[in-house]
Amino acid sequence: MLERLKLINSRPSEELEKTLQCKAHGQVFILRTCQRTLVLGFNERPNKILESAFSAGNHFSDLYEEYVGLEAYEFLLQTICGLKSRILGENEIVHQFKEAYGTFLAQGSANRLIQNVLEKLFKDAKEIRTKHLRNIGLQTYAGISRKIFVERFKPGSQILVLGSGQLAEDFIKISHRRFDIIICARNGKRVKELKDKFSIKSLPWDKKEEIKGHEAILNTIGTKEELLSHNSYAFKVFVDLGEPSPFAFLRHNSGYHSLDDIFLLGKTHSENKNQKVQMAMDAITEKTKHRQGHFIVRIPNGWDELLFA
Repeated sequence: MLERLKLINSRPSEELEKTLQCKAHGQVFILRTCQRTLVLGFNERPNKILESAFSAGNHFSDLYEEYVGLEAYEFLLQTICGLKSRILGENEIVHQFKEAYGTFLAQGSANRLIQNVLEKLFKDAKEIRTKHLRNIGLQTYAGISRKIFVERFKPGSQILVLGSGQLAEDFIKISHRRFDIIICARNGKRVKELKDKFSIKSLPWDKKEEIKGHEAILNTIGTKEELLSHNSYAFKVFVDLGEPSPFAFLRHNSGYHSLDDIFLLGKTHSENKNQKVQMAMDAITEKTKHRQGHFIVRIPNGWDELLFA
């Protein structure tokens, strides 16, 4: 079965991801990160869905790579272990995989063969991270962002967090005891969950213009939508993890830290961990070979035709 696996690695695109999700119907798994859009399925199904997306007005046909069989599984395993990330070993990617998997399962008709692959992927990734990628330094976007604020602000200072996804939660989790966190996001239910969990404050989304008056801001919202006007910001530090960022127009302001700046800081922290990373890469290769001989799945009646789609 594994030899029929196909993975398409395309450039990151919110527009492409939305189009693919509309056309997937549970027959491919889709993941978008700040570095890539992945489409996983069997045989020609990923290509057909991607071609359909292109015909719907997306223009990315010359900007993707294909991986088949063991190479596809190995690429996935390297990605979920953070070894394809610009911050080597970062672990936010695990949360992104799990969120994308939840979206995939919620489609109701999710392909069981893909489920089987992803479940084994999660198991293998956990084993490799535990054995080889523990304690290799500051390896999260949230952790690097926190370090920036710690260097500029005293304990108890207010930090405004924009967004309520996993990245926002990761930052709040490691920062709420040191700083006075205020969250502002569109999803009111999710904001309440985070407020109750970490005992933090909130700024209502309909009052988001007040964002401009804060000195310390962390943005985790990625969108092409213009959220605020371009003038009258009072920040001293603005860490922007959005991709695409609705605040890119601030990039020339003093105190603004873009996602590329975070990548560069992560690279500095990565210089002393090459040996552990190489051991993890070797372990991934061995784990992939192991899967070749032990990837067994029972295919229910009527499912076998999916292998030849």
